[in-house]
Amino acid sequence: MAATPMRTALNLHRPAAASVSGRLLRQPACGSSARWPCVRGTHAARVRASESDVTEPSSSSSSSKSAAALGLAEIVSKRKERKDLELELKLAVKGENYGEAARLKAALAALDATDPVAQAKAALEAAIREERYQDAARHQAQIKALEAELGPAALECGLLSTSSTAVTHGVRVQVQSFFLPTKSSPSQGRYMFAYHITLHNDNTETIVQLRNRHWVIMDGRGKTEEVRGPGVVGEQPILLPGKSYEYTSGCALTTPQGSMEGEYGMVVLDPKDGTWAETMEVKIGKFMLDAKGPQAV
Repeated sequence: MAATPMRTALNLHRPAAASVSGRLLRQPACGSSARWPCVRGTHAARVRASESDVTEPSSSSSSSKSAAALGLAEIVSKRKERKDLELELKLAVKGENYGEAARLKAALAALDATDPVAQAKAALEAAIREERYQDAARHQAQIKALEAELGPAALECGLLSTSSTAVTHGVRVQVQSFFLPTKSSPSQGRYMFAYHITLHNDNTETIVQLRNRHWVIMDGRGKTEEVRGPGVVGEQPILLPGKSYEYTSGCALTTPQGSMEGEYGMVVLDPKDGTWAETMEVKIGKFMLDAKGPQAV
């Protein structure tokens, strides 16, 4: 089997107001190179800088807490309770108090049994593992609907994860985000994040090509921006059946937490005449950008 193609670049999506010393960040010129911070526990990855891929936001708005979100106060409360139980469980295990650890683990399981988001996420993972992609799409929609109702509260109560998986038309998109402490300046309200994306073409016959991207970025205050552009990191990869494509990019926020989601615009190769005919949207599941989450160094 051919090696999985991988592309990386410092592709910064950022609020228009974010700057360093009064000037906007710019990607290195094409042909230059830089060292991407290596994720803890992994090998260092070489970054190849491509043409500037920074796109100005097409629109900006502030979202307010909806009435529906107020009705989800119980979910928020349970999520906060879960965080406390998780901390107590870690302390019990560390102190070798295994009887208390067993009790806390049972309490967490009981709490998850009444949490619709936890149930939907568990069902989503099971559907992906068993390759039931229609069910996976349904569970992903349930999770997204709850997150949309909560808005910024989803960040605070831990409904979002720093990773996500979404499957559309047999194309699977997996994301993991990381905080970049060495490139951040919290005192100046500048938080840098990286996110690594793997696209899998799980179709057995269909060939697809990624043509464009659309991101919706929300900061911790609920302010949203949209970013659109051709391809990813300067490329428009073609995914053969069963093959994957990976790349790493980045985003700057003025708050220590935020979220990203979006979709890729793709085209499907017509096997009869060899033209790119059918177009489709492939979802990128919503994921969290968290300064307290996984870090790169």
